[in-house]
Amino acid sequence: MAKILLIVIAVAAAFWLLRNHRRRADRDAQSPAAPPAEDMVGCAQCGVHMPRKEALESGQRYFCSGEHEREFRGKH
Repeated sequence: MAKILLIVIAVAAAFWLLRNHRRRADRDAQSPAAPPAEDMVGCAQCGVHMPRKEALESGQRYFCSGEHEREFRGKH
């Protein structure tokens, strides 16, 4: 009788573990994909990093603001 009870408990535990695993897999499959990473550049004046599309490009250098671009041009 104890063996039968032990087998029933083992089967129930296996069923419970499989059900939880399937739920997690379904939840992970339904989660939205992360947005693609953006190319980051650093300001030539202060070094702050920002997405390339938000930076000001001057020649081959990038700046976080027009003021930093002017300061950099004044020094160099």
